[in-house]
Amino acid sequence: MRIMGRMAWTCLRAVNPSRPALSSDKDSMQVNVLKRNERTTTPKVSLILLDWSCRESLHALDWLAKQDVPRDQYEVMWVELYDRVPQEVMDKADVVITCGQEGMYHKHEGYNAGLLHSRGQIITVCDSDAVFPPDFVASILRSFKLDGSGEPVPLVLMHYEQRSQSEYPNGMSDIRELRNFAWFPLWPNVGACMSIRRSDAIRFGGFDEHESYRGYLCGPYDLGWRLVNAGIPEVWHDESVTLWHFAHPNPVGAFCQPFKRKMWREVTYPHIKHHALMAVEAFSTGRMHPLQENPEIHKLRMSLRRIGTKFEEEYAWMTGVRGFTPWQRFKLHLMLPFEPLKPLYWRARSFTTMQLLKILKVVVGPEIYDKIKAWWHSVRDKKAAPNTES
Repeated sequence: MRIMGRMAWTCLRAVNPSRPALSSDKDSMQVNVLKRNERTTTPKVSLILLDWSCRESLHALDWLAKQDVPRDQYEVMWVELYDRVPQEVMDKADVVITCGQEGMYHKHEGYNAGLLHSRGQIITVCDSDAVFPPDFVASILRSFKLDGSGEPVPLVLMHYEQRSQSEYPNGMSDIRELRNFAWFPLWPNVGACMSIRRSDAIRFGGFDEHESYRGYLCGPYDLGWRLVNAGIPEVWHDESVTLWHFAHPNPVGAFCQPFKRKMWREVTYPHIKHHALMAVEAFSTGRMHPLQENPEIHKLRMSLRRIGTKFEEEYAWMTGVRGFTPWQRFKLHLMLPFEPLKPLYWRARSFTTMQLLKILKVVVGPEIYDKIKAWWHSVRDKKAAPNTES
């Protein structure tokens, strides 16, 4: 029965994805910043690494500490969707955030938490258990032309990620040791790692927090594809700076693994070849903004608008995020048929009585006008007649 109920709810949401989200775990999400980046220099790149109390190895933090650019040019942000934070994370990450989610995890909410607290001009969302080449950050700076002092160019930079069935070898410290393992052929895994300008992420609503992205099938490509729809070019990074991902010791959804019930339970919504349905639909239809925008990102996005005149500001802030209420729309529809009478009302304020009577005669016609005139005279004469009752 539980499976049938889950299938029925999934089908209902598939038919009507625009239906307002019901009360969910999102309502109780409490974002806490446990550690902030205390460096005085503003970083150029913010690397957002996500965990949902599942990471068995934290080797990614060690590889990111070995980058060949000055350490203050990038910040490592660790975002925990629940509340488990190992001490090693507190020691090695620049920023540590917990989201306090309950129930099925929602990665996009974690991405947005990282986005809102990031300081870099570029944000990079990447696997938190990958091996990073030493020139990874430097290659991002070059791609966005940030290796100088200018502004980053608009770009959706997708990063390749190699996959292996071997588990991560404890104690590996030399990137050249990767050659000792077998790797699957490289393919464009859009859910692995992506870099974009922070300003573009904000401008187009951040990562979509629609409930269809809850669970396993989601990823940064949701926002990346919407940025492509907006005209920002997508580029796949040089294969020489690919990420390297080893197999998990006890894989839930490991690469090329057979069906697992636990993994299936984390697939909460229909998909297209393991890509989120709503992301594919947005990419295919050209949609540029999320179905459900993070309220803080919406507030920030609206505050960054540059409105030309005070006159326009009246319209720019007329409604909240939900738009006009049904009652407001009803009143406007009700007033629409009477709009032709508005000029007459304003002009009538300067007319004489005789002019108004002439206009009334034209509007209602002579016959009705004569009846109104006769009725008015009878009322007037009746009021003027002396009271003969004793």
